[in-house]
Amino acid sequence: MNLEINTNKTNINPEANNFSSELTNYINKTKSSFSIDRFEGEFAVCENRETGEFVNIPKSELPESCKPGSILKFENGKYILDIEETKKEQENVKNMVSNLFKRKN
Repeated sequence: MNLEINTNKTNINPEANNFSSELTNYINKTKSSFSIDRFEGEFAVCENRETGEFVNIPKSELPESCKPGSILKFENGKYILDIEETKKEQENVKNMVSNLFKRKN
């Protein structure tokens, strides 16, 4: 299925343009994964792993078991903890730290 969104703003009414923008943002979000950097108040500060952009996601939209370093996917309108990817990322960090200390000796 091909979905074409007309972005020529001169011949779209403002409501349609707003819908188009929201739809595009939602579609882009479904292709993304996020890494939780930290928590600030009621938000998780997350990095989009594809773009490097930081976004604030309300804690209430996240699984309770999330913590800094957790990897999230956005599927079916909600954030899901990606356990496999989180484990891979933790192993990568562990290896980088280990290699750093090996170089210093």
